[in-house]
Amino acid sequence: MRDVFHPRSWLGLLTELVLIALSVFLALMAEQWRVRREHEQDAKSSLRYIREEVMVNRDAVKKERDYHEKLSQEINRFLESNGPKTRQAFDATVHFTGVHPVTFERTAWDVALASQSLSYLKPSLAYAISRVYTRQQAFQTMQNSFLQSVLTPTTFGTQDATGLANVMVYYLADVNIQEPALLQLYNQLLQQLDGSNPSQSSSY
Repeated sequence: MRDVFHPRSWLGLLTELVLIALSVFLALMAEQWRVRREHEQDAKSSLRYIREEVMVNRDAVKKERDYHEKLSQEINRFLESNGPKTRQAFDATVHFTGVHPVTFERTAWDVALASQSLSYLKPSLAYAISRVYTRQQAFQTMQNSFLQSVLTPTTFGTQDATGLANVMVYYLADVNIQEPALLQLYNQLLQQLDGSNPSQSSSY
């Protein structure tokens, strides 16, 4: 029985406990490293897709800028003219080929929200991304509301184009404020995305 309590036996037991604790600690560290690497990969993938999507949306807005500016100027010229405000006069003055609303992509944003990958980014970058998509969604809602409430089949059923022209002037005034603001936000976000490093996120 004395061998059981021999100091060398206690030393062996202590050594075994230390080795077990060290093994558990290393296993936990390895698991944390694996999870961190997965999070970094998720964040990098989300940033790559979001960057591509932001560039697509930026190009879509840029594509319509000249048309919306010119359309607003022509409608104002029509309203300020002394001639009759008929549909024929409107068509002669205004090169109207539709409202040309911007259609925004948001698949990368939806996937990022579903996978919670934004939580792996630096808060300032996640905020900048969210800000752009929120502003974008507000603009999309405004466009949809205008198309649904104003541009209906009955809109063009009268020969007096004054009402239509006035409504479009107010709408385009907002568009010509929102689109440049969006372009500025896009460019600012792209600069942040180009210089971002997900591994520096405060989540780790």
